[in-house]
Amino acid sequence: MADDLTARFDLLADTSAAGQARRLVSNLLAAWNRAEDVEVARLLISEVVTNAVRFAGRLTALQLALVAHPDRIRFFVGDGSPLHPVLRTVHPSDESGRGIHLVATLASAWGVVDPPPDEGHGKQVWFELCAGGPTAGLTGLAACQQA
Repeated sequence: MADDLTARFDLLADTSAAGQARRLVSNLLAAWNRAEDVEVARLLISEVVTNAVRFAGRLTALQLALVAHPDRIRFFVGDGSPLHPVLRTVHPSDESGRGIHLVATLASAWGVVDPPPDEGHGKQVWFELCAGGPTAGLTGLAACQQA
């Protein structure tokens, strides 16, 4: 794959959004010959989209974007909330709060981008997967280059 591939979608911020995002990601990665990344990508995109629906509210549209580089794929989920996801302490009895831990553990890198002040509100939560699957314990571009 010599050139970067990009796709963008708008999703309704409702209970169907995570399932729709999983299907879009599966279909795109298969079309882009990146089937080895599908399972982890489906899990992580589901977690990020579910958080967006939960915290941004259902009156907001979500934006899903994927950018495939030869060595990695970056996934973006934009929403209308300024609240950033937080890695918090999770206790065994907690019924939620593990999604961002999964993202931090399985993605080669992740983060949050706020829009410039003159371009509105909200944020984009993003994560990357190196080509060929997760590289636990490594971070950022160095993880993808060592994979």
